[in-house]
Amino acid sequence: MKKSYALFGILGPIVYILAVIIGGALRNDYSQTFNTISELTLANAPNKLLMDVMFSFYNISLLIFGVGAYLDSSIDDSKKYKIATIFLALIGLFGLLMYFFPQDPRGTAFTMTGTIHIILASIISPLTILSIFLVGLSLRKYSGMKIFSIYSYLSGVIVLISGGIAAVSVANNSLYGGLFEKITIITFMIWVIILSIIILKGKYGSKSPVKSEITE
Repeated sequence: MKKSYALFGILGPIVYILAVIIGGALRNDYSQTFNTISELTLANAPNKLLMDVMFSFYNISLLIFGVGAYLDSSIDDSKKYKIATIFLALIGLFGLLMYFFPQDPRGTAFTMTGTIHIILASIISPLTILSIFLVGLSLRKYSGMKIFSIYSYLSGVIVLISGGIAAVSVANNSLYGGLFEKITIITFMIWVIILSIIILKGKYGSKSPVKSEITE
């Protein structure tokens, strides 16, 4: 199977990161350390159309990447890897849905739309962590992927810890809630980019028969 789908795993996160930088730069009332990324796409947010287009491109790209990785059995056909790719596709799908349900502005009453936004975000968070760990576990059987597996575990831990801090910080209007959220998301983005580059290169090394039996 052609691995062109992996290009979306590179382009999507890059566009997302650019959206965060550009969106924040275009607004005088936005703080990268305090405000969340979702606040760039509030119902009445400035430059909403531009932000929606850029973030939607990322989510569509991740959806394509996840589906492509699932269908590409040349990399790994273990259950762990397949489940991880499904999770990646779901993250993209739920991310798209979030833009139909914008976050409620801070300090305002909860709405149904804002509540659904929170629910979708709460689903995406564990899927993100699980996808990172599952890919690391499934690909560790390859001799050339041991470093990437360790990197995946470390990335998963960072996402878990920073994501938890971000949730608490934002709930309490901490000055650094937005910063911890961005650390969480960008850590995931970089991981997706590196995984995509590895897939494009196709150099995984040889399989360990013993580890293959255990991990599958």
